[in-house]
Amino acid sequence: MRHHVDDAKSAGTDNDLHERARRLIDMERVERLTASDQRWLEDHLAACERCANWASATDAALRVLRTTPVSVPRDLATSAQFVVRRRANELRAEHTRNVALAIGCTLSWVFGVASAPLVWKVCAWLGATFDLPRVIWVLGFLTWWFVPLSVMGLVILWQRRRWESESRVFGSRWEDR
Repeated sequence: MRHHVDDAKSAGTDNDLHERARRLIDMERVERLTASDQRWLEDHLAACERCANWASATDAALRVLRTTPVSVPRDLATSAQFVVRRRANELRAEHTRNVALAIGCTLSWVFGVASAPLVWKVCAWLGATFDLPRVIWVLGFLTWWFVPLSVMGLVILWQRRRWESESRVFGSRWEDR
């Protein structure tokens, strides 16, 4: 990406010129300058010893940073691999639990839909046999319909609370990383 520093500031005071030069020096180390900015910077550095020194100091600092060896513990790679593998295993186990839960929910829904006509007839028969008002046996049918949903919701809440309590007891999963 090429940037062009606005010439409006360069028309200002001497400090604005030096500030523009410093910004261009910094930008030049990261990305290409526009041709006009590059020419302006070269002309300015040729005429301004202070900014030329700034550019030299910036280059020297970058050279030192590039050539300074960074030492890391020898077992860092092994430790990182261990942490990544452990997290992958946790995610795999969580995925397996979620798949089992999804299959359970799907089967519950399929059996609920498939058996709904039969349960409706049974509820209607019970209502007629025991002379129950229609509202009561319809509520019984709806209760039957929502019981699997409620049970699965409770299971999900129970798992989440268990995970949260384990996190509080054993600390964050990422705490020791």
